[in-house]
Amino acid sequence: LTTMPEHIVNDFCDVLNFASEQTPKMMAGIDFGNSFRLSVKLLSQDYAGLVRNYNLRAKLGDVLHDIFLPDSANNRSDVPASVTCDPLAGGQPYLTSDKLSQETLAPSLLLLYGEVEHTGFYDKNSHRTKIAELLKFLWDSPEHKPAFRRITEDKASFIKFANGIVNEMNHQFASVMERLPAIRTVQLQMANPQQWAALSEEERETITSRHEENEQHVKRDLPLCNSIMKMLGFLNTDKDIRDMFLLDEMRSRLANMLLHVLTKLVGSRGLDLKVDNPETYNFRPKEMLQDLCIIFSSFADADEFQKECARSGYYTTDLMSKAVKTCRKLGLLVGESMELFDLLATKVEDASKMMESDEDLYEDAPDEFLDELMCTFMIDPVILPTSGKIVDRQTITQHLLNDSTDPFNRKELSVGDIVPAVELKEKMEVWLEEKRAARNQSS
Repeated sequence: LTTMPEHIVNDFCDVLNFASEQTPKMMAGIDFGNSFRLSVKLLSQDYAGLVRNYNLRAKLGDVLHDIFLPDSANNRSDVPASVTCDPLAGGQPYLTSDKLSQETLAPSLLLLYGEVEHTGFYDKNSHRTKIAELLKFLWDSPEHKPAFRRITEDKASFIKFANGIVNEMNHQFASVMERLPAIRTVQLQMANPQQWAALSEEERETITSRHEENEQHVKRDLPLCNSIMKMLGFLNTDKDIRDMFLLDEMRSRLANMLLHVLTKLVGSRGLDLKVDNPETYNFRPKEMLQDLCIIFSSFADADEFQKECARSGYYTTDLMSKAVKTCRKLGLLVGESMELFDLLATKVEDASKMMESDEDLYEDAPDEFLDELMCTFMIDPVILPTSGKIVDRQTITQHLLNDSTDPFNRKELSVGDIVPAVELKEKMEVWLEEKRAARNQSS
């Protein structure tokens, strides 16, 4: 393998993909076990250096999805079932029966999910949708559970992956929510013969061209949004993985992203999203809302997550209560999941009230208690050793997700370098308790 040129890997992927698309029936009866094992091995971290080209690595992921993912998992029926299964393992899928796959494929796919960012704006969505479907299949397989648990041992890699999917969801969902109302507007125009005929031919051509462009974007972006929601849902059923999303680096970003999606799905402008034939755009708002609320319910007992939701600019009491009522009315959540989502809404409201009462206390806070970057009252002050500045831990950890430098002097900085400002934090806690005590006495 160490002497194999990359063009061989490219030819290998092209031949397999061509066969699966053009002559799938001819693949029946052929043993593709070595092809599967080669794909898995080349994607593994031990062999990642052999194939450095991101487009080639993405092709290897596509091969695993298009050829070796069982039909029941991806609604594909052209490739014979015998191709996906190992006859030496009792006809079990290669994805679950192969030992190397069990040990390395889950972390390899999480790494690949981030790498395909470099494959181009239009290609990455397709690659990531396929990777998410593969991950879901592996997640449901007991053979891969140990590998998923080991993922949490590499904090840096997991944070990179988690930050990537939040960034992706923010970008893609914002684009979709901007285009769906425009699609609805044009659909209403076209449905009114008099209004449509009143426009000039040039105006109709311009509107139609823009409309078709919006449709193409939505059809391309929504499958990825749907897969991200489902991936967040099944990943957060595991406590160790859920705890990773609750780290300082991710907690606020996750809460803001989820609330932003919730705002669009149940907010006051929901009618703007009611396009004709939504299924043709892969737009299934009830299913997306269900996936979203399942994610929320998994964090019902996480106090810090509740505080982040309450602190978010997207949060309102009406938003959460409307979401709870909608889930009940449509039967999207039942049993324990519904109870947990309702409980979360109550806890977030309580946290919001507590924060509102504390906001008044912060008004006359000493300058040393304020984040030197954001000018807000700090919760967990830390010292940046490269500049000596003091900021809130959440401020700097979120900054370092996308920029590994000190924001004050641009010197190299990592999360491991920051130093807790222990004495200042103790001083702040004493000051805050005294302010609360004084407020309680006066009331």
